Amino acid sequence: MHIKYTLLVYFMATIALSSLVGGAYESLKTLIVRGHLAPGTSIVEAEAALRLGVSRTPVREALRQLLHEALVVQVGGGERPRLAVAPLSKSVVEQLYPATGALEGVAARNIAMLSARDRRSLATGMANVDRRFRAMHASRKPDWDALFDLHDSFHRQLRDACAGTTVLSLLEALRPQVDRYEWVFGPLTGPDLSLSFGEHDAIVRQIRAGTANGIERAVRANWFNGGARLAAVIETPNGQERTGSVWDRVITPSEMSAR
Repeated sequence: MHIKYTLLVYFMATIALSSLVGGAYESLKTLIVRGHLAPGTSIVEAEAALRLGVSRTPVREALRQLLHEALVVQVGGGERPRLAVAPLSKSVVEQLYPATGALEGVAARNIAMLSARDRRSLATGMANVDRRFRAMHASRKPDWDALFDLHDSFHRQLRDACAGTTVLSLLEALRPQVDRYEWVFGPLTGPDLSLSFGEHDAIVRQIRAGTANGIERAVRANWFNGGARLAAVIETPNGQERTGSVWDRVITPSEMSAR
């Protein structure tokens, strides 16, 4: 009985810690991805734990995960280098988007093996999402949160229909970086998104046609061209302002509480 009770307490504690780590990770990731923490912002473990209302252990584990995803980087040498929000650069976009497009494009070839009925259903679903995406963009005051979610939904429907577990895990590993660049620089690519809309139309057309080469080319073109558009705005004054680093600044309470 004692052993069973001890194991139960251990498992309950493990689950509780996992929940805390997940919460700390999502909070910190959101702050970084959405630009609330600028590139170079120092993240102090104790300070982050205080602001998030948790102990240092879940924050430490969350920071390890963010370091693995390259959303934070080690700065300085020694046995305990400090952590800071990773920089933003054109060179990352020029590799990140083609890599994502290549993976998604290869996976998308599998759509050609679906039945005509399933392809039509997928194409209709994606076209409906894209229609909502365009309507939101055309509104007087676009909701960028909604735009981001709709754009992600368009590509997620595609991935869920064709990508296997291994490729999905690779795409998910890239997603935090892609999300960050989309959030920070995406608004600068507008207000004219006709090129992106046209590329989405091409993907839907090729899915209906059902040719593997055509589907792959359309998907790759959207990602490769989208990366080129983002890379171009990074070079503008507004883009350069958003890549600015603050390597000596520590997170403030207001930034840590921003969601």
